[in-house]
Amino acid sequence: MIRYSSRIVIDRPPAEVFEALIDPSRYGQWTDMVDLRFDAASPPTVGTRGRFRLAKGPIKGLLEMELVELVPSRRVVFRIDHPWLAWTATSELVPVGAGTQLTYAGEVGLRGWRRLLEPIMAGEVRNGEAGEAQRLKVVLESELGGAEAAVAST
Repeated sequence: MIRYSSRIVIDRPPAEVFEALIDPSRYGQWTDMVDLRFDAASPPTVGTRGRFRLAKGPIKGLLEMELVELVPSRRVVFRIDHPWLAWTATSELVPVGAGTQLTYAGEVGLRGWRRLLEPIMAGEVRNGEAGEAQRLKVVLESELGGAEAAVAST
């Protein structure tokens, strides 16, 4: 089992970070996940299913996902399934001043003979997931624009 966890402070309120974490159209901005779609057109709820592909790496085809836990502005947990792996991804949000501390964590278990690759892949997975959290921070903090920028400049 590969476990990863990184913690980062994003200079945006928890509600904005949470919205980015449940908006399928945003994932391509900060992850290697592409063509992410939820089955339900309305805002996702526990039990919402979806699928995506990874733009990079050896895993090909669609990965199935399900939203298994959702606490608005606090916690998002996805379970991801593919013939090669089982993956649980957890995002914990804690208010810190005007910003949000994001703990971006998970467990990836490879299946079959691929389990032998876990020690080799562990560092790459940990670094990749930490990089995603950093890219989310950059994306969200760069959105300081519009009305907020106008207020900040006065």
